[in-house]
Amino acid sequence: MNQFQQFQNALILNSVKSNTYSLKMDSRYFVGKTPHGGYLNAIMHKALVSSLPHSIAISSSAQYLNRIDDKEILLEVEIFKIGKGSSSGSVKLIQDNNICAFLSGTCSDFKHMKGFDDLLTPPSEIFSSADKDSFVELNYDKTTKDLTPNFIKQLNVTVHPDHAWWDRKLSSEDAEARCSAYLEMDGGLPDQFALSFYADILPPVVLNKYGLIGWIPTLTLTTHIRQMPTTKTLIADFKASDINKGYFEQDCNIWDLNKNLVASSRQLTRILKSEEKLAKKN
Repeated sequence: MNQFQQFQNALILNSVKSNTYSLKMDSRYFVGKTPHGGYLNAIMHKALVSSLPHSIAISSSAQYLNRIDDKEILLEVEIFKIGKGSSSGSVKLIQDNNICAFLSGTCSDFKHMKGFDDLLTPPSEIFSSADKDSFVELNYDKTTKDLTPNFIKQLNVTVHPDHAWWDRKLSSEDAEARCSAYLEMDGGLPDQFALSFYADILPPVVLNKYGLIGWIPTLTLTTHIRQMPTTKTLIADFKASDINKGYFEQDCNIWDLNKNLVASSRQLTRILKSEEKLAKKN
């Protein structure tokens, strides 16, 4: 089975009743014993479009509220509005009677989306300033054995050499809080659920600046799907410009190789116990 089909299988929902679904998650898309945030984003997107008449979740905002373990989850969809060109609703992700994550979103179909095409965002210059062959495999087992999480191993990821924090000397004074990469799942063109997964696919960008500083959970994740990719390989640029009191926003743009912006995201992330960790580094 190729990587793309495996991912699709990891999103198969069981209908419990109208607008309610269950799923036993695939641990290959976990970080340790908990599901990866991008995987949860894709699951909630799948539940939303399964209940609404429009097929693409063009914009959504997810909140990660409580720890989720490796057991069955329940997804309850509430429909807010059904219109001609778009529809909207929310998804509660429930485990052990607790709401562990929540997503609200708007769905449409690209055939309804007509109008100005202007102010288009071109791919970051960083992808033209370095040859693709110079990008290195995302694998940070060099720092700690078996550290690379399972979900990364389910696709092919190569990272710009300046952002391979696990394979060079780090300096918080001159390193960017950034990670740029080529992404590809073997087997098929990325769909909207792959884009939802990719919206949180790369390591927290502060690792490029500070190195390993422990658990850095995503608190919120907003995803916009712009269009469907025309190439299997995509390029992604994640970066942060402001780190304040242990919190930072991580912005992401994703393009296909034909220079089409296919998705973008912003997430609010927290460096746990950051004051203690930075004091030790200094």
